[in-house]
Amino acid sequence: MTTARGDQARLMVRTQAAFETPEVAGASKFYAMPFYSYNVVPSEDLSQDDAIYGDNNPGDAVAGLRNLSGDLVVPVGINSFGWHLQKMFGAPTTTEISVGAVWEHVFETIALPGLQLATHGISHRGVDRHFIQDSIAYTSMNLSGKKNGERVRATFNLMGREEITAGATLDATPVEYAPDPVPVGFTGKCQIDNADAASITEATLNFSRGIEPDQESLNGKATAAGIDDGVWGLEGSLGMRFKDMQGYDLANSGQAFNLALNWQLNADAFLTVVAPSVRLERNGYAIGGRGNISGNFNFRTNRPAAGEPVLRAILRNGTADYNNL
Repeated sequence: MTTARGDQARLMVRTQAAFETPEVAGASKFYAMPFYSYNVVPSEDLSQDDAIYGDNNPGDAVAGLRNLSGDLVVPVGINSFGWHLQKMFGAPTTTEISVGAVWEHVFETIALPGLQLATHGISHRGVDRHFIQDSIAYTSMNLSGKKNGERVRATFNLMGREEITAGATLDATPVEYAPDPVPVGFTGKCQIDNADAASITEATLNFSRGIEPDQESLNGKATAAGIDDGVWGLEGSLGMRFKDMQGYDLANSGQAFNLALNWQLNADAFLTVVAPSVRLERNGYAIGGRGNISGNFNFRTNRPAAGEPVLRAILRNGTADYNNL
């Protein structure tokens, strides 16, 4: 008997119009998304009933609440990555840069965002088994910049309502974002207040929507009754070589600054992520031996000024929009 293999798995996605109503199957309706790992799995608590029957036997195992959550790791594909950003931020402001060829999408937080949902179809083609996950929402994004030879990737935390099995794939001919170039780590740059920061060796952004499933409203089901929105959050860290006093002085003074990460393939293909106002936690440079001295400085976002977002992502590529087909 054939065993399911990861290299034969396919992830298909489509924006879902309403909670608890998964998108229906259809040819060329879903997008086939590239990914490194998919750990979004269902769970259900079991508890032991403690009713007394006059013996030492255990009580019945009672089914509890059902949940669906986990991590999705994806390449930062210049064309496909906007689909994930739209699920985090909502629809972008899009400008056509070159007629019919190049578009720039600006995703950013707003004070009262609308919740984006998706239907996911997972097909294990080696064993011909298929699953449907509905009401998927993106809860957080982790994005790191470092100088290496690895293609840039991002980790998203997801939650949803339910997973069920399906008799066939949701889409036998899904659409793909192709070509979909992915920048390599060494192409990345980090800026502080719009100037290249040569002393930074690594930057990590942890961005969150703060949403959670509603498992309290009585809906007569073990699954969530909805997804409650939360508070935007942004934190992370900067690894810095001790070349100058910039990091130390920013951390010591508590001064807010603009932090940006950029990966650019060319003038028409790039991703820039900007945190307009963050502050470093106070730290210094420890001496650990004879080699280069480095320090690690954690940062947190400030409440945004009027008209500014917590985080902004600018994506320029060859994709016109990220709406359903």
